[in-house]
Amino acid sequence: MIDEYKYPEDFLMDDTFKQYCEGSSKKCVLFWEDWIAKNPEKHKTVDAAKKLYGVLSGNLKPVDQQVDYLTSMISPVVKIRRFKTIHYGIAASIFVVLFLGLIYFNYTRRAEVSLYAENFVAKKGEKKKIVLPDGTSVYLNGDSKIELGENFNQKDRNVRLTGEAYFDVKHNAQKPFYVRTKDFKITVLGTAFNVKSYNNENESAATLVRGSIKLEDNNGLNKNTIILKAGQKITYHFVKDQLNLRPSLGSADDKLPKIEVNNLTMVNKEVVESAWTHNNIVFLNNNFEEIKERLERWFNVTIEFEDKEVAAYVYTANFKNEDILTVLQKMQEVKHFKFKKKGELITITK
Repeated sequence: MIDEYKYPEDFLMDDTFKQYCEGSSKKCVLFWEDWIAKNPEKHKTVDAAKKLYGVLSGNLKPVDQQVDYLTSMISPVVKIRRFKTIHYGIAASIFVVLFLGLIYFNYTRRAEVSLYAENFVAKKGEKKKIVLPDGTSVYLNGDSKIELGENFNQKDRNVRLTGEAYFDVKHNAQKPFYVRTKDFKITVLGTAFNVKSYNNENESAATLVRGSIKLEDNNGLNKNTIILKAGQKITYHFVKDQLNLRPSLGSADDKLPKIEVNNLTMVNKEVVESAWTHNNIVFLNNNFEEIKERLERWFNVTIEFEDKEVAAYVYTANFKNEDILTVLQKMQEVKHFKFKKKGELITITK
């Protein structure tokens, strides 16, 4: 939802943005600083919104202080000759009413919109457990975000996911639970499942641990719905040159994603697809290029290859509660390579 903000007024209707401008919430300040850094094209609009916020809020002075200030500015007019006093007094009264109305509208509307735009973010290098208003538990992986839809938990429960999350949905037959990603929509009444759908990856997947879910294509690429049973996993594969074409691919067969339905993967009695919720990193025949993206999100680092041959190395491994240096050192033991870490940047050579 935040990514859809186009004008300064859109930002002013977001309560978290207000707290960012005030500096009253460290969480909101960190969130918006991170969002602004990731969206440089929005800098001018954000700056305009901050300036407009300062004007409308009077630098966050309480409303009664703003009224006192306006009154002090208006009161000298009363000392002018009587026939002008009435006109100035009326004009001043109208100005006060309009100004207070603007403040009230701004704060009220912002509060209303915030109810429809509540979001939760896990930055790179962190994971979060969230309990939604309906009692559903959500484990959010690094570099991921969920947004609650309008009127969540009234008639239904809508959630939008960018990234990866594990859902343990509170059963409620009268209020179906929907998870929307860039590629598909999942419908569920009560179950546990993992969803992975990052914007910069050419693969999206849903893994069902318990219960059943219905999955529908979100882009109209596949007209059929797919029912997953416990222990199954569905994966959407897109070729890289298609990523910028979606969702306007139409129905051409050569543009459809490859869809696979398989059984989930078990290693040491643990589901690989959701192992991250127990702080495990599991690689199963993944090349270093694929592993790179996961390590970057897991440890909040940037990895660069100076040799394409190293990026093609394939690994199968399981790491639990290890730091990035230990992980790379153990990978070196399997296939040799060199790495150098400077700050958050890791450079890998052959």
